[in-house]
Amino acid sequence: MPDPDLIISRSCIEIYGNNENDYCFLYSRETLKSFKFESNSQLTTIGKYAFYNCTKLQRIDLMSCTKLSIIKVRAFSFCTSATELFLPEGLKSIESYSFSNIKIRSVQIPSTVIELKKNAFTKAESLTSITFKEGSKLTSLVSDVFSHTSLIDFEVPESVQSISGAFIYKVISLTAIHVHPNNKYFVSDDCAVYSKNYTKIFSFAPNSTFTYVINSNVTDINFGTFVNAKCTSITIPPSVKYIGGSAFYETRNLKQIVLPPTLTIIEGYTFYFSAITSIDIPENVTKIEVGAFKACFYLNNILLPGNMTSIGGGAFPPNSDINITFKGNSSLKIDKQLLLMSKDNSSISSLLDPSATSIIIPSQTKIIRDWAFSSNINIRVISCDGISELEFIEANAFNGCNSLISIPYFPKLKQIAIQAFANTRLSSEFRFPSSFTLLHPLAFKKVTTLPSISFSSTSTSLTIKNSAFTGCTSLRSVSFEGCTCDIYIGINAFAGCSSLSMFNILKNFKNIDSGCFMNSGIKIITFEDNITSFYNLPSMFLKGCTNLNEIDIPKNIISIGSECFSGTSISHINIPESVESLYSQCFSYCINLEQVDIPFTCNLYKIFPEIFEGCTSLSFISDFSSDYIVCHNSTIYDKNFSHVYLHAPACKDNYISFDRRLKSVADSAFKNCIYIEFVVFVDCSVKSIGRHAFESCIRLKQISIPFSVSSIGEKAFFNCVCLKCGVLFQNKSKEFMNIIQKSGISNSALRSCEVVSCGIIQIYSIPVVSVLFTLFVHRYS
Repeated sequence: MPDPDLIISRSCIEIYGNNENDYCFLYSRETLKSFKFESNSQLTTIGKYAFYNCTKLQRIDLMSCTKLSIIKVRAFSFCTSATELFLPEGLKSIESYSFSNIKIRSVQIPSTVIELKKNAFTKAESLTSITFKEGSKLTSLVSDVFSHTSLIDFEVPESVQSISGAFIYKVISLTAIHVHPNNKYFVSDDCAVYSKNYTKIFSFAPNSTFTYVINSNVTDINFGTFVNAKCTSITIPPSVKYIGGSAFYETRNLKQIVLPPTLTIIEGYTFYFSAITSIDIPENVTKIEVGAFKACFYLNNILLPGNMTSIGGGAFPPNSDINITFKGNSSLKIDKQLLLMSKDNSSISSLLDPSATSIIIPSQTKIIRDWAFSSNINIRVISCDGISELEFIEANAFNGCNSLISIPYFPKLKQIAIQAFANTRLSSEFRFPSSFTLLHPLAFKKVTTLPSISFSSTSTSLTIKNSAFTGCTSLRSVSFEGCTCDIYIGINAFAGCSSLSMFNILKNFKNIDSGCFMNSGIKIITFEDNITSFYNLPSMFLKGCTNLNEIDIPKNIISIGSECFSGTSISHINIPESVESLYSQCFSYCINLEQVDIPFTCNLYKIFPEIFEGCTSLSFISDFSSDYIVCHNSTIYDKNFSHVYLHAPACKDNYISFDRRLKSVADSAFKNCIYIEFVVFVDCSVKSIGRHAFESCIRLKQISIPFSVSSIGEKAFFNCVCLKCGVLFQNKSKEFMNIIQKSGISNSALRSCEVVSCGIIQIYSIPVVSVLFTLFVHRYS
């Protein structure tokens, strides 16, 4: 096996990760192929997203990490080249999506694993075999934990006490399901898993048989039990009193089914996308929940009992020819517009007419249910027959109504749920009334015709959740005039709003989350009285806002998040004295940025890598000195000058010499510094040179590397096209030669340079520095 790209120290306790834009191997995700651990590893935790999207990683071997107890959310998600996975005994928890979208064929789960969370191995589509080590302590099989895999045979481990039938969602290859003989809670007939006394059925192997008769003792059918089953016939015994949600989800061959007489509720999505053509709802059923028969496109006849009190949104497919019969004096009705709704008009469940172009909502309506009008491609106008009492618009209510251009003002509206108006064509201002409190994620996603919105909330708080207006490319005006409450704005709330040019952040904005205005048209953004109620500018806050030429950072900001201003057009930035932390790439690729001013007595104590990555015009960073970090001649160091963080890429100093205080050069510290020609490290000084440290220093001609250097990071000298000879290095060992070559220095550059004949090296009368100061020589004008 070839040497690994990375050897992780035995003293490492946790591999860091926070989110998809802030994790340990973010900047190695396209290059890291392998890693291993030193012996006696002390690792206990692999953090969220730690190796996320490391697309070249081929093998995940954690066997030597005997103290590892938890692998957190998406730690190895989208490691799409990983074909082998080895997990150690001692591991206790594998969190959601930890190993999603990888290419392993088999895996053994250690006996010590207590929990596998939802989607832990989802979309590991090559996975055909899972074994649990004898003595397994796993306690539950949760929804989607192995969804979208290719399992053929599965055995429920011995300690499992609870099962969600949907743990094998979309595992249509599964031909058999068994139970470990030592399990005290479940039994199996090889097709399905039951409780020991056969009163409950929990899970069914979708590819096991085409006809199935449920055991006559069963009273409960579990959530998702028959999900994706290929059965053409399933017989439910009259003993059944309860059928869980999604129990027959996507049973696309199932055309007929008889429901038991003692059933009282049909839960959400129970028969979603099944092939049933008719259904007789038993007399004791009083409630049908959201989407119960959604996408049942062959369903033509429905018999509903007289005591039915509630039908959830989108419970039935839109079909003007569908025959719905109420068998008694029901509290529900179908009006002349084919709206399925309560008799008192207080709630609307579904529009059954897919050809309707306009709908009049009764003024008494308080709730529009989930999916009520969704995907009706003909409806253009919604109106109201009076002053509307509407308070709640539930999830996906109008989602996909891509002809809908007009909707009335709802003066008592309180909440709009997820994707309620997504992909509509609303073309006039949407006014949110004073009663409004909560806008759920994606509520107006890609409403590309929406011109303006206004909020006037006077309640306790107003929350605009993640991606609420993302992709609203015509949105030009956002007003919060009259809002007297606290305001909270979620991730990517206005991302991609390319026509939004101005925004004023008021003092009552209590939080703004990452990516709020990413890739929007923001040209001017202001902060009331140049102060905020929060102290951190979030990651990707204004990333990609190419129209933004200037900004006045509020005077109380403490940290500037990762990629906060990345890709903007600002040319000059003043960082307030209050700022303590600059996170990775916070000003990256600001190609017009020329000058950064930081107060001399600033409070900076933490600078992350590549904060000015790609700032090819940045020539000046003001001198400053905090208790932890200093800047001298546009180069930032720690207080003791032992670590150099970065150098302004367009600074015209061409000769740099570091004294003996310097011990390390940070990743990308001098990347793209196009004017540097000579770099000198004196004897007994620097020990490590980070990844990409001098990458693309296209004029670099000579560098001295003292014996003290023990590590040089990947591509440290990549694309240093003028570094063709004359690299001075003291350590001639084979191991060190390999390190140098991996850093991007060619073999020819390691040869000594003949001064007389060399056409590259220019001779300067500048001595090699060996005293305690750093020398900069500037010759470009």
